[in-house]
Amino acid sequence: MSRSFEVSRRAWLSTVGAAGALAVVCGGVYAISDTPEAEPLPDHKKVRTDVEPLRKVFGEAGRLSEPRWLLYDRDAVGEGRLGPPRPDPRYRAVGIVRLPAGSTAKVLRDPAYSFTPAAPASVPQPLREFVPGQARWMSSKSYDTHLLGPEPGELTSGRFFLDATGDRLYFDTVNPT
Repeated sequence: MSRSFEVSRRAWLSTVGAAGALAVVCGGVYAISDTPEAEPLPDHKKVRTDVEPLRKVFGEAGRLSEPRWLLYDRDAVGEGRLGPPRPDPRYRAVGIVRLPAGSTAKVLRDPAYSFTPAAPASVPQPLREFVPGQARWMSSKSYDTHLLGPEPGELTSGRFFLDATGDRLYFDTVNPT
C-alpha cells in the first residue's frame, strides 16, 4: 500500500514540476512581448494595405498595388492552443495584390515557368471579399521558386497564383524573406 502512495506522489510531483516549468517559459515570453521595444504579434484577422513590406519580399513579381494581406504567426493562431511558443515562429503572409496591366499574361506565356490551372486553397475569411470569383488562377512551381529565391531556407515556403483576367497575384507564404 505504501508503494502505491509513492508512485502516486511521484506522479503528482512530476505534474506540478512540469506545470511550473511551463509557467516559467510562458511568463518569460509574456515579459519579453510586454516590453515597449517588442512589436506585438500581428493580428491574424486585420487586413493590411501597406505595400512596402511586400515589395521587399515579392519585388520580382513587378510593381505591386492595391494590396490586401494578412501576416501572423500561424502556430499561435487557434482557439485553445496550449503549450509554450515554438522556438521557430512560422509567420504566414497571405494576400492578393494587383500587378501592372498586361504583365500577368506576359509571365503566363513564359515557357520557363510551365503554368497550369490551380486555385488557391483555403483563402482566409478576412480576404475572401478581395479574391474575385471569376478569376482564372494559374500556378507554377518554378515561378514559386523564382519569387521565393533559389534557396529559400528550410522554414520558408510558398505558393503564388496569377490571374491574367484581372492582373492579380495571390500569395500564400510562410516566412518569406
